Amino acid sequence: MTTSNKPWHDSLPFPKRWLAYIALKLIVLALAVYLALHLKGLV
Repeated sequence: MTTSNKPWHDSLPFPKRWLAYIALKLIVLALAVYLALHLKGLV
């Protein structure tokens, strides 16, 4: 097994903005959960 000394965020699609990438993923996930709950009538 090989180990890499590169930071984990260098493998992201846009490594210079890794914090925005994570925030965007969380927003999309939260929106999906909200829509699912809204469609079920729980919100």
